[in-house]
Amino acid sequence: MTLDELKTRINLLTPGLDPHLPSHAFPAAVLMPLLQTGQGLELVLTRRSRHLRHHPGQVSFPGGRADATDTSLWHTALRESWEEIGLLPELCQPLAQLQAQHTISGFALTPFIGLIEGHPQFKLNPAEVDELFQVPLDYLLDLRHHHLYQLRRQGRTHEVVFIRWQGLWIWGITATVIHQFAQQIAR
Repeated sequence: MTLDELKTRINLLTPGLDPHLPSHAFPAAVLMPLLQTGQGLELVLTRRSRHLRHHPGQVSFPGGRADATDTSLWHTALRESWEEIGLLPELCQPLAQLQAQHTISGFALTPFIGLIEGHPQFKLNPAEVDELFQVPLDYLLDLRHHHLYQLRRQGRTHEVVFIRWQGLWIWGITATVIHQFAQQIAR
């Protein structure tokens, strides 16, 4: 998918609210950073530090909980991306805001898609991130790579999405966000 095709499809999206989003959920935001490479659009993902208390070693987007000083959730996503991977905020152009998701850890997580301009020099914060890697967007948007499982937890049935990429499993809220985005873009 080219950048122009993606922009056309994104313009048709309307970010709604998750009807199951509890009012007491903590606001948070993640950035789905896209790079335009010689091979096409690629999504930048991280592997969280194995030393973290929550979700150690999991594949994720840069992002986190909103601070009182953040002017918006977009600002939260940019600030967290700077703190985690050294992405300069001025290099990231907003493309879309996706539907907020309720996470199992009690967050109302709002994903933002941003296009990274130029060739950034990422600098990983080892306290938060062990690894950064890029995955072709076309691969991630191909629903044939998405594996769906039903899981019962705390009296509710949850759909868990897994996406395999070169020996890594993308799962949890990261895979859920990718899966829902892929479904919306495919329409």
